[in-house]
Amino acid sequence: MVLTADGGMATWKGAGVGKISPTGAVSYRGAIYYSTGYAKWASLNAVAGVFEFEIDPEGNTHSKLWAWK
Repeated sequence: MVLTADGGMATWKGAGVGKISPTGAVSYRGAIYYSTGYAKWASLNAVAGVFEFEIDPEGNTHSKLWAWK
C-alpha cells in the first residue's frame, strides 16, 4: 500500500525474480501493477511498473521503477 499526505491511496501487486551473488549482494527484477481510486494517480491503473531492486553485501538498497506504457 502507498499513502499520500492528503489521503490518497494505492495498492500494488508484483512479481519478480532474484539472484544472490557470491559476495552476498541480491538483485531483483520484476513488475508491479497498481490499483487506485485516487484521482491524482488514476493513470497508474493503466500501466505496469517495471523495477530493479538491489541490496549490497552491507544491506544498503537501491531501486529504480519505470512506467511501462
